[in-house]
Amino acid sequence: MPVGIGKLTCLQTLCNFVVGKDSGSGLSELKLLMHLRGALEISKLENVKDIGDAKEAGLDGKKNLKELSLNWTCSTDGSSSREAETEMGVLDMLKPHKNLDQFCVCGYGGTKFPTWLGDSSFSNLVTLKFEDCGMCTALPSVGQLPSLKHLTVRGMSRVKRLGSEFYGDDSPIPFPCLETLRFEDMQEWEDWIPHGSSQGVERFPKLRELQILRCSKLQGTLPEHLPALQMLAIYKCEKLSISITSLPALCKLVIGGCKKVVLRSATDHLGLQNSVVCRDTSNQVFLAGPLKPRIPKLEELEIKNIKNETHIWKSYNELLQDICSLKRLTIRRCPKIQSLVVEEEKDQQQQLCELSCRLEYLGLLYCEGLVKLPQSSLSLCSLREIEIYNCSSLVSFPEVALPSKLKKIQIRHCDALKSLPEAWMCDTNSSLEILNIQYCCSLRYIVEVQLPPSLKQLTIWRCDNIRTLTVEEGIQSSSSRRYTSSLLEKLEIWDCPSLTCIFSKNELPATLESLEVGNLPPSLKSLSRLEALPKGLHNLSCLQELTIIGGALPSLEEEDGLPTNLQSLDIRGNMEICKSLIERGRGFHRFSSLRHLTIGGCDDDTVMVSFPLEDKRLGTALPLPASLTSLSISRFPNLERLSSSIVDLQNLTELHLWDCPKLKYFPEKGLPSSLLQLWISGCPLIEEKCRKDGGQYWDLLTHIPCVKIDWERLFDWKRLFDDDSTGDE
Repeated sequence: MPVGIGKLTCLQTLCNFVVGKDSGSGLSELKLLMHLRGALEISKLENVKDIGDAKEAGLDGKKNLKELSLNWTCSTDGSSSREAETEMGVLDMLKPHKNLDQFCVCGYGGTKFPTWLGDSSFSNLVTLKFEDCGMCTALPSVGQLPSLKHLTVRGMSRVKRLGSEFYGDDSPIPFPCLETLRFEDMQEWEDWIPHGSSQGVERFPKLRELQILRCSKLQGTLPEHLPALQMLAIYKCEKLSISITSLPALCKLVIGGCKKVVLRSATDHLGLQNSVVCRDTSNQVFLAGPLKPRIPKLEELEIKNIKNETHIWKSYNELLQDICSLKRLTIRRCPKIQSLVVEEEKDQQQQLCELSCRLEYLGLLYCEGLVKLPQSSLSLCSLREIEIYNCSSLVSFPEVALPSKLKKIQIRHCDALKSLPEAWMCDTNSSLEILNIQYCCSLRYIVEVQLPPSLKQLTIWRCDNIRTLTVEEGIQSSSSRRYTSSLLEKLEIWDCPSLTCIFSKNELPATLESLEVGNLPPSLKSLSRLEALPKGLHNLSCLQELTIIGGALPSLEEEDGLPTNLQSLDIRGNMEICKSLIERGRGFHRFSSLRHLTIGGCDDDTVMVSFPLEDKRLGTALPLPASLTSLSISRFPNLERLSSSIVDLQNLTELHLWDCPKLKYFPEKGLPSSLLQLWISGCPLIEEKCRKDGGQYWDLLTHIPCVKIDWERLFDWKRLFDDDSTGDE
């Protein structure tokens, strides 16, 4: 901090006061700053060597401060030269005014906290955080703070137990207003001792959220009676047993990497045989016994990092009860899970459909052992979204129609999946709008006959063996009709090396608004042939966005072409399409609605020396659409200049130039006056001319608010000019 800041006696806002080392600004500089208000952070408190200097700061007299953060640089392993006694004294002297409502202590190296921290006289304190105070062996008695709502304890690596000192001996109802409580990275924490033994004593009566994360030695149980708890998250607490007697308000439960979960009635006692243990090693079931009776309002359940269990529910009826009360169910990183239930009972599907189901989201993520899904799980009438990621053993889905309200399915990295159910596609009552399939290397096609009529967006990425979307050659279908979805609006196909055609009838739906095809295989021929992008693109009156990246697409036939109503055109690694347009003398200017144009060449391209290319018949550069607002030019190894037609683009606000190593000339008339952003990378010759110190084109850039040259160095000229003008004053 500047020496003498303490003389600014009228100062009201000081976000961060950094304590200087040796002769730098000390805490005494804060003494006369009595009008400070709002938030104040004091950093590098390890530089304070004199406890009296901390007292001089006079924080207890700054009544307008509402938020205070005291930060020591984290180095609390005992190996540094910091003195615990000094830091204890410094913190003791930095007692704030009682009007404070948010307080954070971070990196503190003392072995204990001062007695004032937790004093009930701090009646306005709402939020309290202790972070990386690694030398302390106990927490202060914060249970006595009457207004405390949010408490976070993180990285207290030497705390082994929480007991009466945490609650406060004089508090009949500890934590009377606490709403959120979070413990994180408490490596040595072993015991959480309940408050007192009196019957009827409310503990945490208003607690809504409890999170315990990465406390690997914590054992025993949690507080039992939490009447207001809505969210419980336990993660990587391998020795912890979770006892759930009754959580009447719980809506979200996240369990991962704990020892066991015990569901008990209110009259049960721990250790009795009628306790229901959710982790049962004898039959490898994680949840044995329904959750709903104990947690009637549970809406979100996430189970993760369960290493040994092969099933989640023991019986079909228990799955039925829980899944019908939930809105979201996520099972994540359970590598040995084979199925949701041990054995699915038959003839129960109709019963499930008739129940009042609430489940809207089902996520199965990183369950490498998952072989199948219960047929009933895809018969839930309320289901709206399914996500299945990295389930490498999943071969197929139940051959049942999709739930009537299901709108989105995402399937990724399911290497064994060979096909999707025909029942998904043929149901005329389907509501499916989004289908996203990525990295499914055994999948050969999406559907035999037709896509769901309701489908609006289809994305296929990195499916190495897929040959076609609708029907593979040689497959005999029960129906002679082959047509695509009449409502399809967006189609994306990327990196599918075995693809031979897109649709069997070589037609795209007239409703298509966006088409993206990337890195097509050599087997795809010209746009006018069957084994290629379908013919008639120019007739797609709704098409607004077209992306073609790579691929062996030689040209556009004379009678065909691209629709002129495009708003976004991205062609990279396929100069044949660009040249076919240019050779007919039409160029890009006929796309009168085009706003975004991206043109990318190939490393071996030798044609493009000037952009836009010249019309050989007229000897002038072909114009670009006046409607353009952004233009990106990349990977032209022989491009040397931008032609003068670019200057006429008075709506152009963004110009990007990438990887054109020979580019060295801007248009003689300069760049469009409308430009707001210019990004240049991988163009060393033109970059050199744009330098401030003597660059030929420096004066051409001064009107552009933001210029970025080379990813390694970013320049915001507008900000630079502002700084220069300030310095001149």
